[in-house]
Amino acid sequence: MRLLRRRGEPGDFGRGQGLAEFAIVLPIFLIVVFGMIDVGRVVWATDDTTNAARECARYASIHGGSFCSAPLSAGMCCPTGRSLSGTPAPSCGAWSPDSKEPTRNATRAFFVAAGTGTTVWVCYYTSTACSGDTDQSGATNSRGSYVTVTIQSTVSILTGTLIGLSAFTVNADSTVLGNN
Repeated sequence: MRLLRRRGEPGDFGRGQGLAEFAIVLPIFLIVVFGMIDVGRVVWATDDTTNAARECARYASIHGGSFCSAPLSAGMCCPTGRSLSGTPAPSCGAWSPDSKEPTRNATRAFFVAAGTGTTVWVCYYTSTACSGDTDQSGATNSRGSYVTVTIQSTVSILTGTLIGLSAFTVNADSTVLGNN
């Protein structure tokens, strides 16, 4: 008889209800938390990509007018003739379209949160804007020419797959007047 009375007390009914509410709220809470983390990663990748485009457009405007016969670390050229340690740098030659690779390497070195499938385009022009890696006819990286660095990257997201969105594409570009 004592057991029957205990089951009927008002405080006993709430124990199972709390567990059921927790089971309903927990998945929603986790989706919101991981969704905020994914949005933060996309914002971070956008900021990182924009910064890399800006820094590497400046790099291309200063260093992009020459290429190295032997690469320094990360394939960068030191057209001043000296490396940071004071030793002579690899020889640099005249401008060539192949000199875009040190700029691409410098751009990739700036990435921290860029995602996957990152593509870097470097384009030189004098009067009308160019697109992709195709330079304007006769344009070189000399004083008075422009250089545009464009970056495209894909950031995969975890919670977006629940609503059919698996990745965000992040784009950034920067144009600088050449200073060579």
